[in-house]
Amino acid sequence: MIVKRKELQSEILKEMNSEGVYEPPRSFSFITPSKLERIPQEEYDQLVEPYREALTRLEVRMNGLNEDYRKKYRDYPIHNIQARIKSRKSIEKKLVSRTLPVTAYTAKDNLTDIAGIRVICYFVEDIFSILALVKTQNDLLILKESDYIHYPKSSGYKSYHMVLGIPVYRIEGMQYYPVEIQFRTLAMDLWASMEHRICYKGETPDEITDAFQNYSTELSEMEQRMKHLLDEIRKNNPQEPMQ
Repeated sequence: MIVKRKELQSEILKEMNSEGVYEPPRSFSFITPSKLERIPQEEYDQLVEPYREALTRLEVRMNGLNEDYRKKYRDYPIHNIQARIKSRKSIEKKLVSRTLPVTAYTAKDNLTDIAGIRVICYFVEDIFSILALVKTQNDLLILKESDYIHYPKSSGYKSYHMVLGIPVYRIEGMQYYPVEIQFRTLAMDLWASMEHRICYKGETPDEITDAFQNYSTELSEMEQRMKHLLDEIRKNNPQEPMQ
């Protein structure tokens, strides 16, 4: 099934709700349904192939925007970019957790994070600078946005999530494939990485949960102080190249 741009564009008019989440419903399916209990390797390879292309296209685009930003403003908002394709086992596990049939068809029709990019920026302002540039890309579709920076999770997790529809061209025509982007600052990424490393197994004691909530606040405050230092340096040395 080829997803037309005009068929999705009208759905993007919906505003975010009070929790900062925008999520219009949609369905993308291109693989014949199967009743297999596990996804065969061949079907998995066919499933992820166009996602790999979409991921590469988006990664190149993000690096290009970062370079253009640097040339224009003598600065660059992105520290690094991490890209990944969900493994077959991870896809199967997620489908099981949602009580969905474990098939390539179901994965294509229900999962929007088969391809993912994590964009690590220096400061919160950098996230929204690059985010504004992404939203000017007319060939990309905004399928979902979740603002966990202004609306952090109760755990203290902060990030800005976006799912973009990336055009991929095949013999059959053009289709949009979703790629999930997570925008984080270095401080946010440190918190998320350590929280996952320490708390990913089983239940977390209340004291550890409380500690990570406090760490989130402390890291945000540290980041703000460092941003103030950078602003002072730039104010006193306006002609210096911005690193």
